[in-house]
Amino acid sequence: MQKSIKGFIGTALILVSGIVLAGCGKATSQVKNTATIMEQTDISSLDSSQITDVGALETVNNAQEGLYRLKNSPQVVPGIAKAIVKPTNGQTVYTFKLRQNLKWSNGDPLTAADFVYAWQRAVNPATKAADAYMFLPIQNAKQIEKGTLPVSNLGVKAVNKTTLKVTLAQPTPYFKYLVAAVPFLPFNQKVVEKYGRAYGTSAAKTVFDGPFTVQNWTTSSVNWTLKKNPNYWDKKAVKLSSVKFEVAKSPETALSLYQSGKLDNIILAGQQAAQEKNNKGYLSYPSGETDYLAYNFRSKAMRNANIRKAISLVVNRQSLTQNVLKNGSKVPYGLAPEEISKNPSNGADFAKDSSVKESVAYNPTLAKQYWAKGLKQLGVKKLNLKLVCYDVDSFKNSAEYIQANAKKYLKGANIEINAQPKVQAITTMQKKRGYDIGFTNWIASYPDLNEFFQLLNTNNVNNAGNYSNKTYDQLYSNANVKDVTSTQKRYDDFKQANQVAMKDQAIAALNQGQIVRLNKPGLKGIAYAPAQGISLKNAYWAK
Repeated sequence: MQKSIKGFIGTALILVSGIVLAGCGKATSQVKNTATIMEQTDISSLDSSQITDVGALETVNNAQEGLYRLKNSPQVVPGIAKAIVKPTNGQTVYTFKLRQNLKWSNGDPLTAADFVYAWQRAVNPATKAADAYMFLPIQNAKQIEKGTLPVSNLGVKAVNKTTLKVTLAQPTPYFKYLVAAVPFLPFNQKVVEKYGRAYGTSAAKTVFDGPFTVQNWTTSSVNWTLKKNPNYWDKKAVKLSSVKFEVAKSPETALSLYQSGKLDNIILAGQQAAQEKNNKGYLSYPSGETDYLAYNFRSKAMRNANIRKAISLVVNRQSLTQNVLKNGSKVPYGLAPEEISKNPSNGADFAKDSSVKESVAYNPTLAKQYWAKGLKQLGVKKLNLKLVCYDVDSFKNSAEYIQANAKKYLKGANIEINAQPKVQAITTMQKKRGYDIGFTNWIASYPDLNEFFQLLNTNNVNNAGNYSNKTYDQLYSNANVKDVTSTQKRYDDFKQANQVAMKDQAIAALNQGQIVRLNKPGLKGIAYAPAQGISLKNAYWAK
């Protein structure tokens, strides 16, 4: 299940360059230094511990900076930290050296203590941080989140103003990606304590340390502005003086504004993606998202492997992506999307390398056989199944497609769709009752296989279907404990775990998400990162 509305939000950071859109606008000798970007929804907060929606993540990612920044996944580059750190003490200790004379946008000095305060605040149960689970690799974080230790025991220490020491509970290969993520940003303690619960509820009640500052935003705003931050350590690299974000909830409105020159970069939705595919400004890149059916293993029918396999086999994923979604989505290979990980020995993409073809195949004939066998084992002639999904068009349309195919090919199958608001649907699935099939998604918050395969680990809070398999759990444990320091062994553990789950049809992967945009001619240097949206630090208009 998607942990939030966000979208880790693919796993590749894509540079947008060299794009020319024919027949749009007149040439000018004057180089622009502003841009107007579409946002799909208004945003809820600027407090990085509380935000979950893409718009807020996108805004904060451009106004804040942590120790590292994502460049080309899985590559990270130094942000506030001077250099990429090699861990010591059995790969459990990271000592970060910060740049000199760092400042917040209000002129306050930014020091290592700002990270200590921020991370302690994030793991504090009272904060109710949206992504507190991401801090669990840090020493004592698990106990602090359970309330059995004080936040002061967190394994993070300001040695001095420019030295931050982090101690992990165990080696964590993906920790470098975590510190590049939004939840790991620093906080100015003085300002946070000044505004209390109101911190981050407006631009005026927030301070920033990134390439831009946020201006003219409150929780009711439908547009807001990023201004170049004069206190940013790397301000010379920032070419745009300002960026305006404009909410355009209607895809048709967004395209119209783009065509009239009022928006420079927009997101395409549904049929638009298909219609604009040959446009020279068309951009498509992995979102790091997998949409899937989570079978509720508390349901007697769903505990039957033949029933699960039958349902998956009547879904024509090629038709689903091309004729139903029409949004650039791709046919998946399994739970993990492409571009998350490569085989260290030969460079093969994990998604393809570990795929179990039957788990994502379309075969109505075989489906009928599995279905008949499953019904016989259950001692019934028909099944009424409840499917819960988000009340979003893409999910509802996909659910209806699955419903129709099941009715067409599986005798006695009746799938009842219950479309709920996203938060409600996620809550329903977390409770593991009141449904047989949960239609959900997951978007990676960091480019590591653990982010996806935790979803099927027994008793994991994000295990939407309550799937449990001892062999899978052992392989998952090996990847994160016994083999955690061996890149190849860890990869092989995840590969075997994936094959166990897919042969078992633990879930039915339906489609791999893509982000599809149109970008104006001459606007270059925009980058995209999952769970962070577009990065504008290096954006500029070509002459």
